[in-house]
Amino acid sequence: MQPSLGLTEARQIADEAVSDAGRLQVRISVAVADEAGALLAFARMDGATRLSARTAVDKTQTVILTGKTTLEFGRNLRADLGDEPELFHGMIARPDLVPFGGGVPLLIDGRLMGAVAVSGATSIQDHEIARRAASLLGG
Repeated sequence: MQPSLGLTEARQIADEAVSDAGRLQVRISVAVADEAGALLAFARMDGATRLSARTAVDKTQTVILTGKTTLEFGRNLRADLGDEPELFHGMIARPDLVPFGGGVPLLIDGRLMGAVAVSGATSIQDHEIARRAASLLGG
């Protein structure tokens, strides 16, 4: 039987992100999705913006679609399409492609099993919170 990401793991990952954000004194939304992009767990901390809620979900979709962190996706997209700004802006106009930090793959035995995404702090803080939460899976 293939390992999979379940509700218990998704909640633990979301809880870890919320705890980490609390320690950093930032207010975030966190979303955890499975390998098909279906939302398994979500939390919006008191004081986090409503926009951060939607952005966290969109970041999970970016990870699922690309297999990369959103930070890596954005950097690669800017590098690959730097001389074609209309194509770059067209790509980031898609509602589920986010080109800045906060979305991280969830790996089990090296396989993409889902994504965790954080939004509400700086792009780098979002990325680091999501990365630390993802490390709960050990992949």
